[in-house]
Parts: sequence; C-alpha cells; structure tokens
Amino acid sequence: MYKCYTLVHMSRPSDPDLPPSDGLFPIRHVCAETGVNPVTLRAWERRYGLIRPLRTPKGHRLYSTEDIVRIKRILALLDEGVAVSQVSRVLEREPRPAPAAPPHAGPRIGSGEAAGTAPNKGAAIPLQDPVASVLVEASAELSTVRLERSYARLVMRHGWEGVHEHAFLEAYDALREEARRDPAAEARLAVFATWATASFAEQLRAALLLCEGPTCPALTPGNGHRRLAGMLFLLASARQGLRVLPLLDVVSPQALQQLTDRVAAPAISVYLPSLSAQGIERDRVRQLLGQDGVPCFAAGPGARELSPLQTDRRLSVLPESPLEAADVLTRALLGPTRA
Repeated sequence: MYKCYTLVHMSRPSDPDLPPSDGLFPIRHVCAETGVNPVTLRAWERRYGLIRPLRTPKGHRLYSTEDIVRIKRILALLDEGVAVSQVSRVLEREPRPAPAAPPHAGPRIGSGEAAGTAPNKGAAIPLQDPVASVLVEASAELSTVRLERSYARLVMRHGWEGVHEHAFLEAYDALREEARRDPAAEARLAVFATWATASFAEQLRAALLLCEGPTCPALTPGNGHRRLAGMLFLLASARQGLRVLPLLDVVSPQALQQLTDRVAAPAISVYLPSLSAQGIERDRVRQLLGQDGVPCFAAGPGARELSPLQTDRRLSVLPESPLEAADVLTRALLGPTRA
C-alpha cells in the first residue's frame, strides 16, 4: 500500500520553491519533470488518491522522489490502456520500487522531452504548460494525423478537462502569436486550426446524440481559426448535456425569432472572440440582441462589450473561459443536477 506522509517539522516548510537538494519538489518542478499539468496532478490526488504529496503549513504541495517515480509509472499504465480509475488497483499489486535518486532539473518545457515526445523539428515556442507544449510541437510536423495522435494520447493521460481547461487555448494562442511574427508559423497555425475544427465538430456531433431537453441556439461568429474557442464552448456545453444548435453566421432578428419559437428555445447563447476589429459583425450582433426575445447568454472576450447594450432582452455575461462559461450556461438552463 502506498504510504501517506505528514509534514510535521521541516527547516523551511513555508517555502514552496524548495531546491531539489532537499529531496522535496514544488509542483512546477514535478510538472516539468513528468509532463503532467497541475490540474491533472490535483485530480489524481483528490479524485483517485493516486498520489499524496506533503503539504507545508501554507498548503503548498511538495513531492518526494518516490512521488515522481509513481507519477511516471501512472503515465506508463495509462499509455498501456489502463483506465485511470483502475490504476490504483494495479499499483497496489506491484512490488514497491527501489528508492530513486533525486531527479535533476526537469527538461526544458517545449523541448518534447517532458511528455515523452520526439524533439520539435520546427521552431521552439516556449510555454508554461507541458500539455500545451506537446500540441504545439505536434503542429511542427504539419500533419493532422500527428496532431490527432498526440491529442488522443493527451486526453487519455490527462482527461478531457485536463487538456481543454487551459492547455488547448494556450497552445492556440501561442501559435497565433508566433504566426504574427513569423510567416513560416502561419502554416502551423493553419494546420492546427484545420485539425482542431474537424476534431471539435466530430466530438460535438457525437455529444449531441446523447443530449436531451431544450434546444439552445448558439451563435459563434468569426472566421477561420477565430471560431475555435467558440466551438470549444459549444462542445463543453454539449458534453454536459445541453442540446446546443450551432449557428455559424449571425442571422436576422426575424429569423432568430422564428427559430427560437420553432424549437421552443428557453434562451440563446453567443460566443464572441472579439468585437473590436469587426465593425459589421459587431453591428449585426448588437442589432440582433437589441430586439426583444428570449434571454441571451454571452461568452468570450468580446462579451463584456455588450454589457452596456440597452435591450428588452435579458443579457447575461458568462465567464471568459469556454469551459467555465459552458458550466454556468448548462447549470442555468438544465439545473445543477444535470450539469
């Protein structure tokens, strides 16, 4: 059985950045060493009891060398196809490993070594999240097949939420920013966006087959890769059981009214990546929401620009994060028991 440690008396217990020579490591070091992001590490600890790091009096997690060895073993089991819910049973049947030497400084994030992938053949884009680094590195191959394989492996290791809560959009933002400076990076962004759009569309179709209850028309204005965050918002909503009806273009107020009446929609949603540089689109959205009708839930970076809008339609601004926005929307329309 894996031992549970308690941190009692230490010479420097309040410092979350203890150096490796002390034999205890902060979470940022473990992420770089193993390629597992903090969200996943905390889920393995809280939900599955797979690891039990020490805690300082201030609550900072500190991991031993044995913890790091165990985390790497968990990754190996997941790669072999063992479900995360079954990993604990497998580990209990295995003999205790010999004490490992303290790990050296972790590999540079973005090098490909942190997650067991091949070194990047393209230009390195430094990132904080090792999961995001894997996606960016996969884009350097200019292959949607390579991206899909890397993505599937990440989802298996870290869970769907672990990949999409922060890492996916961090990878997308990094590629977009790089494309603004380097013309060669434009191809990487184009391939990444093509793969992600197709992947999200396929996942959305599958998720909608399991949805029940009312239909929520969902507008996701934007062109090309600018729609990715909106598609992630739709997918996250559908995965929680909300039957969204994607609308890629802004329809007229009359058409929207007929649509909401036809499907008996309790509300509509709109995800706005930004309105500052889209005069025509901004005006169409404002005109649409300015009409009386069912409540509207607005999400995305451009949603707050709508908050001063004078309208008879009830307007609620959701959190900017696509997953957080989907959670609030789903709870509002389906109730907490269904979300």
